[in-house]
Amino acid sequence: MFRLLFWTLLGTVFVVGTVSFFQFRNALRAEIAGNLRFGASTVMQRIDTLLFSHVENMRVWSRLEVMQDIRVNDVDKRLSHFLSDLHAGQGTAYAALLGANVQGRVVAASQPLLIGGQAPVGDAWRAIPGARLGDVSMAETRSTEGWGVTLRAPVPNAFGTGEIGHLYAVLDWHAVEQLLDEAVDHGSRNLLLVDEHGNVIAASAGIRARVGARSLKLDWRLPRQGVVSYVRDGAALGYGTLLVGAATSAGYQQFQGLGWHIVMMEPTAVSFGPIWRLLWSMLAALLLTLSASLWISSRLANRIALPIVALTDFTRRFRQRESALPPPPTTHIYEVQELHRAYVEMIEALARSREQVVRAGKLAVVGEMAAIMAHEVRTPMGILRSSAQLLQRQPHLGEREQELIGFIFSETERLNRLVTLLLECARPAPPDFRPTDVHAIIDSVLGLLASRAEKARVPLTRSFSEAELILNCDREQMMQVLLNLVLNALAFVGEHGRVQISTSQDTSNVWINVEDDGPGIPEPLRQAIFDPFFSRREGGIGLGLTIVQQIVQVHGGEITVGESTWGGASFTLHFNSNGLRK
Repeated sequence: MFRLLFWTLLGTVFVVGTVSFFQFRNALRAEIAGNLRFGASTVMQRIDTLLFSHVENMRVWSRLEVMQDIRVNDVDKRLSHFLSDLHAGQGTAYAALLGANVQGRVVAASQPLLIGGQAPVGDAWRAIPGARLGDVSMAETRSTEGWGVTLRAPVPNAFGTGEIGHLYAVLDWHAVEQLLDEAVDHGSRNLLLVDEHGNVIAASAGIRARVGARSLKLDWRLPRQGVVSYVRDGAALGYGTLLVGAATSAGYQQFQGLGWHIVMMEPTAVSFGPIWRLLWSMLAALLLTLSASLWISSRLANRIALPIVALTDFTRRFRQRESALPPPPTTHIYEVQELHRAYVEMIEALARSREQVVRAGKLAVVGEMAAIMAHEVRTPMGILRSSAQLLQRQPHLGEREQELIGFIFSETERLNRLVTLLLECARPAPPDFRPTDVHAIIDSVLGLLASRAEKARVPLTRSFSEAELILNCDREQMMQVLLNLVLNALAFVGEHGRVQISTSQDTSNVWINVEDDGPGIPEPLRQAIFDPFFSRREGGIGLGLTIVQQIVQVHGGEITVGESTWGGASFTLHFNSNGLRK
């Protein structure tokens, strides 16, 4: 009986422990592999977004009027000053910005010491894949300091055909390495950026500390598209066995990607550390359980064997001892239940952590891209203000012309405030709530856009249910909302189209509706149009409706999109009584 109890208990605990260990190990491996795939995909998307922003910068900058100073070798240094300002405004994004003539001589640069030298020479310039990217090309470089990228964009001849030179941007590759370091936050995981030929072109700090800047080439299995995960020997990187998640560049908007890969890895010793600790804990519990079971079994066997002297006495004493025996130990069942509960809590914690990581990556991309795009507004805004100042000096200006110039000054000032708002996208300032007449805001918007609408032969109409509608709001932000919506409508309606702003209210709600008779918005796109950097207009940034939605939500309202009575688009702003004052 003693041996039966011992081997039954030992076999049961061994089988349950072994099955549980392998199940938990496989579940943990699947969870970590999925997390690695997701992390690699997120970082690859951030790099694609970063490259797209650089390419878009080159496309825009190369077509600016100031670039025509290459024709006269930048004799007044206006282009050099402009490139210096761009370099300072972009922070650590670029190592240098150069303007070179058709002979390859640098005539303007962000650093004066580079002027007069030769433009970067690359024997492997290749066009950036993607439509409407302005013939921007790139070349890969490798030096003693590591790997790098130079972008090149042709400067078209504004007074004829052909090109007058090229704009070059030498990317600061340390910014890409810093992005990889931030993505892993100096933890146990590491990242590799690999080109389409398997060459490692950037690595996080952990890899750089182990292998330095020497050239690496991976023969690992990298996906042609999408993401994969697998276990790989990491001896070439100074590690043992690695759990790997790899993602391929999918591009961003018009940019089709360069075929690069992000590899996120973690040593299996770290990944499976919790499960090994769990195994040792289970072994310790097994030893304790076996010891307790041996003691109980020994006591039970002694109590049953000793009273066999006489049948009567044995029967009576056996019955008495049986009734006095403690119940079978159930501690091992309790421990399994506790282990199951701890595992469920661990899975729930991992799920919450994953959701937080996804949201933080999106907000980081939105904040980063919002700041980049906000910088792009400053150059055309300065040109508009300078042009208005020149116009204001012209003699014999009429009252209407003076009023229009005043609009330019006031609106450029408002644009400057909007740029500041975008640059502080990650830390938005709270609105200044004051009782404001919404109808007065609508009239101001219609007045500002009257000239544009008249030029496009589009009547702007309004329909108010009451003479006055007082809303507790921030006037500047609400004007920004309505300007964005009306400008979007004007961009999509054709000649002789219709755009109307209407308001209505009841005892606890107020509605503001902007509708047009344009092509409308398809049903599948009605939620995506509020996503950052989603735009249906050629050349659009895709932040307008995102900012509109943020402002409306801060005001305690909601914005919905539907179909207008004319078959076009209809945007409805709804606010409840918390934002309304009579």
